[in-house]
Amino acid sequence: MFRMKFILSTLLALAVCNAYAEEKSVKETAKEVGHSVGAAAREAGRETKKTAKKVGHSIKNAAKETGHAIHDGAKGLKKAVKGEEDKNSSKS
Repeated sequence: MFRMKFILSTLLALAVCNAYAEEKSVKETAKEVGHSVGAAAREAGRETKKTAKKVGHSIKNAAKETGHAIHDGAKGLKKAVKGEEDKNSSKS
Protein backbone atom coordinates (compact mmCIF):
# COMPACT_ATOMS: atom_id res chain seq x y z
CA MET A 1 0.00 0.00 0.00
CA PHE A 2 2.85 2.37 0.86
CA ARG A 3 4.45 1.73 -2.51
CA MET A 4 1.22 2.61 -4.33
CA LYS A 5 0.86 5.86 -2.37
CA PHE A 6 4.46 6.74 -3.13
CA ILE A 7 3.95 6.09 -6.83
CA LEU A 8 0.76 8.14 -6.92
CA SER A 9 2.33 11.08 -5.08
CA THR A 10 5.33 10.95 -7.42
CA LEU A 11 3.07 10.95 -10.47
CA LEU A 12 1.09 13.87 -9.07
CA ALA A 13 4.29 15.83 -8.44
CA LEU A 14 5.42 15.12 -11.99
CA ALA A 15 2.03 16.18 -13.27
CA VAL A 16 2.26 19.50 -11.45
CA CYS A 17 5.75 20.10 -12.85
CA ASN A 18 4.50 19.19 -16.31
CA ALA A 19 1.54 21.52 -15.95
CA TYR A 20 3.78 24.48 -15.16
CA ALA A 21 6.16 23.59 -18.00
CA GLU A 22 3.38 23.33 -20.59
CA GLU A 23 1.14 25.97 -19.03
CA LYS A 24 -1.73 23.52 -18.56
CA SER A 25 -3.93 23.70 -15.54
CA VAL A 26 -2.96 21.48 -12.63
CA LYS A 27 -6.50 20.13 -12.62
CA GLU A 28 -6.27 18.95 -16.24
CA THR A 29 -2.88 17.38 -15.69
CA ALA A 30 -4.02 15.66 -12.49
CA LYS A 31 -7.03 14.36 -14.40
CA GLU A 32 -4.74 12.90 -17.11
CA VAL A 33 -2.58 11.28 -14.45
CA GLY A 34 -5.69 9.85 -12.82
CA HIS A 35 -6.82 8.36 -16.11
CA SER A 36 -3.38 6.84 -16.70
CA VAL A 37 -3.24 5.34 -13.22
CA GLY A 38 -6.79 4.01 -13.58
CA ALA A 39 -6.00 2.40 -16.92
CA ALA A 40 -2.86 0.80 -15.49
CA ALA A 41 -4.80 -0.49 -12.49
CA ARG A 42 -7.51 -1.97 -14.71
CA GLU A 43 -4.90 -3.68 -16.89
CA ALA A 44 -3.14 -5.06 -13.82
CA GLY A 45 -6.50 -6.32 -12.56
CA ARG A 46 -7.21 -8.07 -15.85
CA GLU A 47 -3.81 -9.73 -15.90
CA THR A 48 -4.21 -10.81 -12.28
CA LYS A 49 -7.60 -12.31 -13.08
CA LYS A 50 -6.17 -14.24 -16.05
CA THR A 51 -3.29 -15.55 -13.97
CA ALA A 52 -5.59 -16.56 -11.12
CA LYS A 53 -7.85 -18.37 -13.57
CA LYS A 54 -4.90 -20.33 -14.99
CA VAL A 55 -3.68 -21.21 -11.50
CA GLY A 56 -7.18 -22.30 -10.51
CA HIS A 57 -7.47 -24.60 -13.52
CA SER A 58 -4.05 -26.10 -12.80
CA ILE A 59 -4.99 -26.75 -9.18
CA LYS A 60 -8.30 -28.29 -10.25
CA ASN A 61 -6.58 -30.63 -12.71
CA ALA A 62 -3.93 -31.60 -10.16
CA ALA A 63 -6.63 -32.37 -7.61
CA LYS A 64 -8.49 -34.52 -10.15
CA GLU A 65 -5.34 -36.48 -10.98
CA THR A 66 -4.58 -36.95 -7.29
CA GLY A 67 -8.13 -38.17 -6.70
CA HIS A 68 -7.87 -40.65 -9.57
CA ALA A 69 -4.53 -41.94 -8.27
CA ILE A 70 -5.94 -42.40 -4.76
CA HIS A 71 -8.99 -44.17 -6.17
CA ASP A 72 -6.86 -46.51 -8.26
CA GLY A 73 -4.59 -47.20 -5.30
CA ALA A 74 -7.58 -48.01 -3.10
CA LYS A 75 -8.96 -50.38 -5.74
CA GLY A 76 -5.60 -52.13 -5.98
CA LEU A 77 -5.37 -52.44 -2.21
CA LYS A 78 -8.91 -53.78 -2.03
CA LYS A 79 -8.10 -56.40 -4.69
CA ALA A 80 -4.92 -57.37 -2.86
CA VAL A 81 -6.73 -57.76 0.46
CA LYS A 82 -9.56 -59.67 -1.18
CA GLY A 83 -7.06 -61.94 -2.96
CA GLU A 84 -5.35 -62.73 0.34
CA GLU A 85 -8.72 -63.53 1.93
CA ASP A 86 -9.49 -65.91 -0.95
CA LYS A 87 -6.14 -67.65 -0.51
CA ASN A 88 -6.67 -68.01 3.24
CA SER A 89 -10.21 -69.41 2.79
CA SER A 90 -9.06 -71.96 0.19
CA LYS A 91 -6.38 -73.31 2.57
CA SER A 92 -8.95 -74.15 5.25
